[in-house]
Amino acid sequence: MARFNGLIAVDVHTDDVGDYSVSEPGWYAVEDAGKVVLGPFTSLDECDRAIRDRRHHTVPQIPN
Repeated sequence: MARFNGLIAVDVHTDDVGDYSVSEPGWYAVEDAGKVVLGPFTSLDECDRAIRDRRHHTVPQIPN
């Protein structure tokens, strides 16, 4: 599993689809709380790339 900015890449197998509330097996980006955020992807590399892209497109909040 890879971890970026509070997200981890998880390989969800057919038997685990219901546990993650997804409709098909594959690689997913999952928040620490277990919520699926991105996916499915066919490989860990694709999932990691999507997680990195999401991190780079997130604009940090500037305090007042």
